[in-house]
Amino acid sequence: MKRTNSQSAVTNGYSHSSTRRSSVRSIGKDNVASSTQLFDNNDVLLKKSTKLIEFSKNKRTISPDKLKSMRQIFNTIVSIERLADAFIALEHDTRKDILYQDFLTEHQLNGTSGLLDFEHFALLVLEYEEKLRLEDEALHRLDLKIAFEYFDINKDGMIDVNELLTIMNTLQLPITAEEAKNMIDFADHDKDHLLSFDEFLTVLTQISTMNMSSTD
Repeated sequence: MKRTNSQSAVTNGYSHSSTRRSSVRSIGKDNVASSTQLFDNNDVLLKKSTKLIEFSKNKRTISPDKLKSMRQIFNTIVSIERLADAFIALEHDTRKDILYQDFLTEHQLNGTSGLLDFEHFALLVLEYEEKLRLEDEALHRLDLKIAFEYFDINKDGMIDVNELLTIMNTLQLPITAEEAKNMIDFADHDKDHLLSFDEFLTVLTQISTMNMSSTD
């Protein structure tokens, strides 16, 4: 369920004589106004979905490089028919994403035609990337759950020190028996010297924090 990605850049692309847009660093509730507008070529400027407007209320900052990339792509891709091309240019291969069509339907864009202004386009990109992040997190949690259950020898939903050692070696995170004991003591909230799956996730978070600190 992994996707292949391919990066490319972004610039404001609506250069209609009566339309001007300012450079934007953050997308939020101050930028949600949108109305259907007809242009000389009869293309329709599409309205944001209600869900996308709600998403926009959570103010988020876009890095300068990300903004530049999005604006360069937007300079040449402005119609809903080419939204997939824009996402591919931003390293999101919608051809391999079975959820992409559902994403379009969710935002009332499936089977429609028309134009996107930059704000609309940017919010769609951020919302799509958030969905991908949550999906990746869910898949990672599932992988860990499978590993946890596989090494739970007696299938009681718990792992002991020896099982923890085996799991960590399998995950290429080798630890000593003493370290395994200390980690269980740290995460074992009910003090039964065993780890539930949630306690196991606490151990992994601790290891991740320790690894990040050692590389600083």
